[in-house]
Amino acid sequence: MADDTDVLLKLCEEQWTQGRQSESQRATVTNFIITISAAILGFLVQKNFTLTSLPLAILLIALGIYGAVISAKLYERWQSHMRRARYWRKRIDELHPGARIEQLKAESDAKHKLKYSKLEKIKLNRLWLALHILIALIGVACTIIVIIRWS
Repeated sequence: MADDTDVLLKLCEEQWTQGRQSESQRATVTNFIITISAAILGFLVQKNFTLTSLPLAILLIALGIYGAVISAKLYERWQSHMRRARYWRKRIDELHPGARIEQLKAESDAKHKLKYSKLEKIKLNRLWLALHILIALIGVACTIIVIIRWS
């Protein structure tokens, strides 16, 4: 039984590591997109939204859409890794019922939910997506400004 537990623990650890990597990648891509978007927006303002800056405004839209898609994909990967780890954790709990892993987790989750009931309803993935959608919407607004000013 100890060998089974060691294998399951190693598998859980691997999935947690992969999940952390997905979240780290999401943060890195988001930071990159925010930096590029800020530079583009600064350039658009500096150039006073001239017609020649229209491709940059459209690029801002593309960056926002790309960010939302990559963020959603990395969230899907994170969910996959955490789901696997959850299944293996449940199996460890079955092998070692005295450890009460699932019971202790449920108790901890219940206390957390009581303390942070309002914040817990907000899904972190939606906040990541909202940021990228906002970038795309700023790109749409910039595109409209350019078209209105120069038509």
